[in-house]
Amino acid sequence: MGAFAAVAVPAPLPALTYAVPAALDELVQPGCRVRVPLGPRKLVGVVIARSDRPPEGIDSVKEILECLDVEPVLPAALLELGGFISEYYLAPIGDTLKAMLPSSLPPWGERRITLTNAGAVAPPRDDGEAVVREALLASPRLRLAELQRQLGRADLAVIVEKMRVDGRVSVEETDRRGIRYVKAVELKPGDAAEQDERVGRSAKGRAVLAHLRELGRPATLGELSKAVGCGPGVMRRLVGLGLLRQFTQPERLSLARHRLATTERPEIILRPDQQDSLDALEAALGADRYQAFLLRGMTGSGKTEVYFRLVATALEAGRGAILLVPEIALVPALARGARARFGDQLAILHSNLSTSERHQEWERIRRGEARVVLGPRSAIFAPLTHLGVVVVDEEHDSAYKQDVVPRYNGRDLALVRARANRAVAVLVSATPSMESRHNVDSGKLDALTLTRRAGGAKLPESVLVDLRAEDVVRQPGEVVLSSILKNEITRALEADDQIILLRNRRGYAPTLLCRACGENFECPECGVSHTVHRRDRILECHHCGHTLPIPDRCPQCDAEALEPIGAGTERVEERFKELYPGVAVEVLDADVSKRPGGAAAVLERFGSGATQVLIGTQMVAKGHHFPRVALAAVLHADSYLGFPDFRAVERTYALLTQLAGRAGRGERPGRVVVQTYHPEHYAIRAALDHDDVAYAREETRFRRSFLYPPFARLVQVVARHKERARAEAAI
Repeated sequence: MGAFAAVAVPAPLPALTYAVPAALDELVQPGCRVRVPLGPRKLVGVVIARSDRPPEGIDSVKEILECLDVEPVLPAALLELGGFISEYYLAPIGDTLKAMLPSSLPPWGERRITLTNAGAVAPPRDDGEAVVREALLASPRLRLAELQRQLGRADLAVIVEKMRVDGRVSVEETDRRGIRYVKAVELKPGDAAEQDERVGRSAKGRAVLAHLRELGRPATLGELSKAVGCGPGVMRRLVGLGLLRQFTQPERLSLARHRLATTERPEIILRPDQQDSLDALEAALGADRYQAFLLRGMTGSGKTEVYFRLVATALEAGRGAILLVPEIALVPALARGARARFGDQLAILHSNLSTSERHQEWERIRRGEARVVLGPRSAIFAPLTHLGVVVVDEEHDSAYKQDVVPRYNGRDLALVRARANRAVAVLVSATPSMESRHNVDSGKLDALTLTRRAGGAKLPESVLVDLRAEDVVRQPGEVVLSSILKNEITRALEADDQIILLRNRRGYAPTLLCRACGENFECPECGVSHTVHRRDRILECHHCGHTLPIPDRCPQCDAEALEPIGAGTERVEERFKELYPGVAVEVLDADVSKRPGGAAAVLERFGSGATQVLIGTQMVAKGHHFPRVALAAVLHADSYLGFPDFRAVERTYALLTQLAGRAGRGERPGRVVVQTYHPEHYAIRAALDHDDVAYAREETRFRRSFLYPPFARLVQVVARHKERARAEAAI
């Protein structure tokens, strides 16, 4: 009867069955992308299974139109993970698999092939070349997918590549995504002594062969010229002698702008508690079994060093690793250390990469050139084979949750993927989530604890500021800097120390209000007030991204009575510059991360000392190591406490503890200042006293009393419709 394929299309539907045309039979495999008809549309879906017969009761099945890949872009392990996400999180399988692939991944079948003059004149050397030549004479410029459908040859990719190398066809490889291709060569198999003899007396030619043998991989012509000191004529001669094969590959793009500059790393001798933790992790890795750990320890205790050494052990065993961080802003610093340890085996994956950079890194991982992958939650979908270690740094962070379809928790998927690969999973945090603490108690996670700060550094001294006692008249937009905090800032600046100030709101002000009529510029899409961004002169909804220009007059009453209410990072920066002119200060928040250079550029300047003060959102509180920071301060510790969320206290405690950990990491003693209207709250007290036990005791009592996770499970059901009544009826 022929073959059939289950195809996941990007629509709210289950997998659909399509017939596989005979011409595509050997190409259509699970994990390949195909173009299929769906009603009047033609969509690109992913094949998830093949069968010899259609589902029962189905008489007519539409055919697959094209196969866009010559080999699967999603390996079996990721197809299985996609199935789990679809079932567990109730997400359409097509949307799930689409989210697992970079949108920039160009399909093989989209490339266009043209017959050259040489190909048109020279007689075909075999049957394969003959049929390709005949098809291109009839249609001078064809997409490879179209040619595949016409000829139905499983070896088409091999035929085309051979004709392209010999100059008989040209393949349009620079596409609209801006991906550039460069010439490269690889050493053909053969006896080394015989190859050197064929080269003759050319010392440069023998040097090229020796260099390629030492590399054990292909190399670009530019790379070889630089390494050996020869011109392109030497490579052309070696290709003509049949010793090298020449081809094109995507240009290797430098990702230096996405990581901090590499610095000399002093030799680190592990403390006994670090060594004990590493021994336990390496034992699990050596046993080739799944095991999950919670690696906890105060900020600055050397957790990163432990899991870096575990990754090195995995690489020595021929296995790979995925390192997850909650924020893109945390990638540059960790990438610096990873690059220093693992060199070109490191790949970076995140949404701030350019299209060509994402494509490059994805292909390097899929080909096995990169075996250490670093990125935020979506990096868990990296097509890494022989996975040995999955690390989830700052595992408590809510940023691991994806809030659009397919919704998932990156931390939990890390455990699922590690289990499927018999890998070691390491959840890392100075302030573990309540779920992870509970999983330790129930035996699902094995606990490893680091008890001291690296280098003998001491925890910072805490200063609590009760804002209720501050004798100031506050205007709606005033940035509150208490007299105590001002004194601490002055002292730190005079000592040439660095300072981190946390204000967990980006933009200039959370609201623009008309004092005349009360207009507050709610978003027309979702009803949330627009945030004022004075630097870009826009109002932006931080929920859906809707923007509009900042008006000069109220659009409702035409009054000149518009006033920004509240303070974000931009306003804090403005006020700081008024109070301390001449001090080098910068902002780090989500808006900055989207600009060219992004967070890496800001952190680079702060790390080098070019910037003395860093103002930012929660990004500044996580994972950074700046030894010159002596003062860290949170301007409003109650930012999270008022959220209508049962995790509000947990997030407040984690944020304060993480921020405190940025100070006093070097030789300078550290101080942390916390301004709050709730100085008696147990989370604030525990964070300032570095008393994790007290916090966990009170938070556990609260969660257990009201049956909140981890003592129960909550499911959020969302119904959306343009008409509220119809959404309510659906519920």
